[in-house]
Amino acid sequence: MAETSIVDNQSVVLPTQNPLPSAGSPAPAARKRAAAPASILAITDDPELRDLLMEMALAEGFGVRCATSEIEAANVIHAERPGLVLVDLDMADRVGSKFLRALRVSPFRDIRCLAVTASNDPMLSISVDAPVFFKPDLGGLDAEIERLVRGTP
Repeated sequence: MAETSIVDNQSVVLPTQNPLPSAGSPAPAARKRAAAPASILAITDDPELRDLLMEMALAEGFGVRCATSEIEAANVIHAERPGLVLVDLDMADRVGSKFLRALRVSPFRDIRCLAVTASNDPMLSISVDAPVFFKPDLGGLDAEIERLVRGTP
């Protein structure tokens, strides 16, 4: 299967095949996804954060998948095309930041993303091209998940 390639020189792997079906004939998987609850992919290697993100998403009625590496995340994105990706920027080797930057130049660049971090760097949101929420309280994250996934103002 030749759907993955190195997106940048930092070994972040994302599928290169366009995941969208051709106009007028949605693929069976796309029809099936339309009936399923909106899905969220949480990318973190922190078990406590993973549990919190899962709890928040499930409380809102969203399906949740978790990945602990960029390769796992890329596989989920290719297979399921989640409605939202939540990325922990504090993962080892800056995997979260690298993954978000790679996602933004991939065929999946239209997937909405949110980031969480313990950093207090005000420029972080600009560098990852996604809204950033700060640990430990993650104030407002649940409302932003709701807004982005459901498309509410």
